[in-house]
Amino acid sequence: MKRMIMWAIGLLVMVSAANAQLKKGDLIVGGNIGLTLNIGESEGFSDETDVDVTFSLTPGVTYMLTDNWYIGGELGVSVGPGTTSTFTLGPSGGYYVPFNKTIGMMNTVGMGFGAVDKDFAFSFGYVPGLLISISDKMYLSTSVGSLGYNSGSKSFFISLLRGASLGFYYVF
Repeated sequence: MKRMIMWAIGLLVMVSAANAQLKKGDLIVGGNIGLTLNIGESEGFSDETDVDVTFSLTPGVTYMLTDNWYIGGELGVSVGPGTTSTFTLGPSGGYYVPFNKTIGMMNTVGMGFGAVDKDFAFSFGYVPGLLISISDKMYLSTSVGSLGYNSGSKSFFISLLRGASLGFYYVF
């Protein structure tokens, strides 16, 4: 327990000492790791619980057009229960809102084109994310929700605390 507290204090000191901020011309390279847990009852059995785990990996590149506006692209793969796999490629862009020199919010609007079990699908959506400066060039990002449309499931969605992601980015 003491190690965990010391690790948290060390991370807090490191984050609060960081003095970085995104600016025009920065090239940001990195990616997100996502995990979705879908917990529910198994079909046909009322006393058993079924847990479906979906894992996603999304590397991407972002370019800062101004101190606040950015464009980019992502390549993603997602592996779900059974043989469900999704491959996506798509552009994104958005507006960066710095709260201070350490923390800012990435308001990203993106599109995705890809294949879901050999069927073509597309999606678009809005994902708010928190960007935390770890050093002058390293950032930690997190997102806990999204809003959008998916043609594979033919549905609009609001996802809060379901498809959380964590990412690391390096600024050139």
